Amino acid sequence: MSVFDKTKTTMYNCQIWRNNEYTMKRPMVYENTDHLLTSPFITYLKDRTALDLAFQSESRWDLAQRIKFIVSLITGMAPSKIVICDIKECMSKCDVESYDYMYFKHWYDQGYETISIDGNNRTITISEYLSSNIPLPEGDYILPDGKVIKLTKINNVWSKHPPEFKKYIENNVFVTVARYTNAKRHDLTDLFLNINDGMTLNQQEKRNAILVPYAEWVRNMVSKTYNDMIKTVLNTEKQKVRRVIDELIVEMSIYTAFGTSVTIQAAEKNKAYEDDSTVSQQTRRSEKIISSFSDFIKRNKDSKLKDKSTLFNLFMLFVHIYENDYAIRDEKSFYNWFFQKENKRIGNDKPIMTTKTGESRSYNSCNQTMSSPELTARFEKIIEDFNETIDNIVFLKDANRLYTKQERYILWKNQNGVCPETGKTIPESEINDDTKWHADHIIPYSKGGKTTIENGRLICKTANLKKSNKLKIVA
Repeated sequence: MSVFDKTKTTMYNCQIWRNNEYTMKRPMVYENTDHLLTSPFITYLKDRTALDLAFQSESRWDLAQRIKFIVSLITGMAPSKIVICDIKECMSKCDVESYDYMYFKHWYDQGYETISIDGNNRTITISEYLSSNIPLPEGDYILPDGKVIKLTKINNVWSKHPPEFKKYIENNVFVTVARYTNAKRHDLTDLFLNINDGMTLNQQEKRNAILVPYAEWVRNMVSKTYNDMIKTVLNTEKQKVRRVIDELIVEMSIYTAFGTSVTIQAAEKNKAYEDDSTVSQQTRRSEKIISSFSDFIKRNKDSKLKDKSTLFNLFMLFVHIYENDYAIRDEKSFYNWFFQKENKRIGNDKPIMTTKTGESRSYNSCNQTMSSPELTARFEKIIEDFNETIDNIVFLKDANRLYTKQERYILWKNQNGVCPETGKTIPESEINDDTKWHADHIIPYSKGGKTTIENGRLICKTANLKKSNKLKIVA
């Protein structure tokens, strides 16, 4: 126990609510310890503690909230404890072949000692206060012995506090920390949900706290596509904080796995967050498609793209293009064509399906749900319009479009092994490496150019993609 510790207690929790019934499980062991605010344990807690975004968010308190917390802490009116788990202790109690062990080892290998379950904003705020970055409100502060300390803009940060005030804080202000020592992944999830039991967490916030690789993948995809795609239709801070933006990625990944054959609602989303779920096993494919779609939106988005259902409809068509080996002649023309047709579909009140209960639904009313029958009806209507434009805005790729290995070698020899676009030398060993060099049509294939030596050249992949006017996924 640290010399700065005030109290220490060990508690046990033997039950948990799961699947609508209480189930016995092994005891959850943790220590409640009061640490002085200026103790080494608290001072360095921020640097030793991993921030898992399954439970916490990057600090989002504004200055007013941070000041209010420090004042509450100093005046003894901030009893909420910081909750962490001890990585090494927890890892030692896991089977080395288990997902639980791998989870804790991931953080341990990065040099962290604990994981934050609750209190990240408080931990960060304490660190900033002790670094003199948070000023206390000016005014009179009365110590327990009745002495009045006056704080002004000259002395209202930690390093400038009057000695008596500083001494009082050093000896009397405590922070309670609960440290869990035998938790597994699902324990941490349940702990987070229990701590936040007084808050109304939506379904996606609860899923976000499930410690499976898929949850981390979703967060990474949100980070990767937020500015280019997600923000276009989900742009409020509340949608970001409440994980509504994450739910869009979940829906897209479920769609890439199953198409319209499943209802993309709560049950299917929950299944995606199970260990080794079908959706989680296809994240590599989903990432390729969603990332390409996000790039496409970035290049073409405008004021016409306003709502989530329209974005998802465009995504369904994008997946169809990908899966059926189509290419787009001109992205902007295609984008404008889609919205012209989408507006007509939305404006048409004619029913396109009938539900099992006999209710007629128009295209627009189908847009209000992600149920399988309505998704299917939407998709079929989109494809009906799409089929009318094949060979106009889009075309089916032809195997004759590709240069053979022998032809690539001839192109390389004719160019004296140099890329005509960049001037870079093309090593002979890399002639057929599509990750670095593309066999390009001088007169584009989509414009009638033939796959001949006279109309070809071997050029840098990056340079070819920059000049391309087609979807990246079909380049």
